[in-house]
Amino acid sequence: MPMNIQDSFCKLKNSAVTITYWEADGQEFTQTYTTLYKNAMKVLGGLQSHGLKKGSLLVLQLNSLQAQITCFWAGILGGMVPAILPLAQDDKSRAYLQSVLAVLDNPVIISDLEGVTSLFENRLLMYRALTEFTPGVICKSDDSDPGMIQFTSGTCAAPKGAILTVGNLLEGGIASSIIVRKNVAERYLSWLPLSHCFGFVGYHLVPIVNNFPQYLMSPLQFVKHPNAWLEKLSQFSATVTGAALFGLELLLKVGLKPNRDVDLSTVYICFCGGEDVNPLSLTSFESQAAPMGWAKDTLKPAYGLSETTMGVAYTPYGRSFQMDYFLGSGIAIGNKLFFCDPDDDTIGRMSVGILDECNEVVIKDLDDQILDPEYLGLIHIRGSNVMSGYYSKDPHEPSGVDENGWFNTGDLGFFRKGWLNVFGRYKDIIIVNGENYLVSDLEKTAKQGLSENTNLIVVQGRDRSTQENKLILFSDSKDPETLTKGGQAISSTWQIPIAWGVMIDEIPKTPSGKINRLALAVAWENGDYNHYDLAIPFTSNATSTLDGAYQEMAEYWAEILKIPTALISPESHFIFDLGGDSLSLIDLLNRLEQTYSIKVNTDQIRNQLTLQEMTHYIQTL
Repeated sequence: MPMNIQDSFCKLKNSAVTITYWEADGQEFTQTYTTLYKNAMKVLGGLQSHGLKKGSLLVLQLNSLQAQITCFWAGILGGMVPAILPLAQDDKSRAYLQSVLAVLDNPVIISDLEGVTSLFENRLLMYRALTEFTPGVICKSDDSDPGMIQFTSGTCAAPKGAILTVGNLLEGGIASSIIVRKNVAERYLSWLPLSHCFGFVGYHLVPIVNNFPQYLMSPLQFVKHPNAWLEKLSQFSATVTGAALFGLELLLKVGLKPNRDVDLSTVYICFCGGEDVNPLSLTSFESQAAPMGWAKDTLKPAYGLSETTMGVAYTPYGRSFQMDYFLGSGIAIGNKLFFCDPDDDTIGRMSVGILDECNEVVIKDLDDQILDPEYLGLIHIRGSNVMSGYYSKDPHEPSGVDENGWFNTGDLGFFRKGWLNVFGRYKDIIIVNGENYLVSDLEKTAKQGLSENTNLIVVQGRDRSTQENKLILFSDSKDPETLTKGGQAISSTWQIPIAWGVMIDEIPKTPSGKINRLALAVAWENGDYNHYDLAIPFTSNATSTLDGAYQEMAEYWAEILKIPTALISPESHFIFDLGGDSLSLIDLLNRLEQTYSIKVNTDQIRNQLTLQEMTHYIQTL
C-alpha cells in the first residue's frame, strides 16, 4: 500500500486509464495517466531548472484544467507545495489573490495567461515555457511532508490556508473511496472547481488513487450550459458525480431539458455539499431528472472541509436522506434538543450521515466538555485526514489543531441515531454562495455614517417556507431608516443581499457577555419576528427610479447579483460598481440569450457593461 499521494501517482506511470478535460474555451481532449505522468515530469524539470526545490511554494493561476492538473503533480513529484487558486480576473479576485500572496513566504506564481506579468511583484513563471524541459528528478516525500495548501474562499481578512500533507491527500482519496463498489471500475465526472477541496479531492484524487477514468468539466461550461452536465454524464457513462447546492439550484432555475438521448441510469452516487443542503431542491431535482433515468436517492448529502481533506461524513448508499425536526424553543449550546414530528412550530435540519472511517468526531460545549447524542454543540474532528495546521510565517501563530489533534470546525451540530447533523455556523463567519464573510466586516460597513452607539447585528437564518438561508440585520434602534441604510450599505459594498431588517428591544447576550447570534437566528427561524412592524422586507421595499427597458434589464442584474434594484442606476457598471465577475456575466448573458432568443457577441458586450450601454446593445440585436 502506498504511503502517500506521491507514491500513488507514481504507480500510474504505465497506466492506460484516461483523464478527459473539457476546457473553458470548449476544447475537449483525452490523455492517459501515463501521458499525464510524463508531462508532469517535464514541468518538474522546468521548475527545477528555475531553482525551485522541495518545499517551494507554488501558486497556480491557470485557466486550463489540464495545466492545473499537470502542474499540481509536477509539484508533488518534486516535493513542492502547490496551492490552486481561482483566476484573478476582476478587482475582487485580484484583491483575494494579493491577500494570499501576502500570507505566503516567497511564493512563485505559475500562469498560462498572457499579460499578467505586470500585475504582481512576486516571481512569475509561464506554464507553456515549463513544458519544454527534459524530465526532472523526483524528490521523495515523507508521509508528514506538506502536499498542498488549500485556501478557504475569500473574506477581506487574511485568508487561511490549510496545510494538507501528502499523507492527508492519500487519506482523503481513500476515505472518499468508501462508496466504490467491489470489482467495479467507477467512472468519475465533475464540473466542480479544482480550487475547492470538494472538486479536487472528491473527483480527481479518488480516481487517481483507484486508477479509475475521470472526466473534468470546466465550471464555466457548467455555468454557461448547466444541462451539459447531464449530457456529459450520459456520454461518459459516469457512475459517480457531485454538485454544490448552488449548481443544482441553477439547473432548476434554467430548467432541466428533457432529452431522449440522455441516459442517467449509470449514475449511482451524486454527493451534494454546500453551506446548507435544502431538501426541497434535492427532491425537486431528482423528480425532474427521473424521466432521464436518474434513480431516487442518488443525491447524497455530505459534509467536509478544506481542513479535513474534504470528507467527514456522508449519506451511505442505499439510504434516503434523513431529516431531524425539533422544537425551536430552548435551543442553546450545551442543551438537549427536543425532537418531534414536523409541524409549524418545529425547526428541521438534514443530516449529513455517518462518519468516514478515517476520522472521529465529538460534540463539545463551550467549556470543551464532550456532549451526549442529541445535545447541540461545536463539532470537533480528529483523524488522519485532518490538516497539520494553518500555514503561517509566524511559528507562534496558533495552528488550528490542538495538542491532542482536535480541530474545532466552528460548526454547530449534534449526533442522533449515529448520524451527524450540522445545525449551522457558530463562529463569526457566514457563508454566502460558497464564499466566507466576517460578520464584523459587514457590520462595520453597515454602521458607516451612523451613530457610534448604533447596534447592527448580521445573522444568517433559514426561511421557514423555502428552507433558504437569508441574511437578517437586527438592531435595537427605534428608527427603521437605520436598518434600511445599514442593509443598503452592505448590499452595495459587498454585493450580497440583506433580506430583512428586524427591530428588537434588546440585543441578547451569552453568559460571557458576547452577542448571542444563535438566539437571534433561532428566533428568526422560529417565526418570532414575522410581524411587519418588527421585520422590514428590504428586497420587496426597495424602489427604483428606472423604468421601461432599463427597469427590465436592472431586474435581470439584480437577480444575478442578488442585490436590490434600488442600487442600480443607468450608469452602474456591472463589474466595477456592482461587483459582478466573469461567472455572473456569463450567467447573465445566458439568461438574456434565452429570454430574447438572440446571440450576444461576447467581445462586444465586454465594452457595454453599464446598464445603459448593455440595454441599448441588447435592443439592437
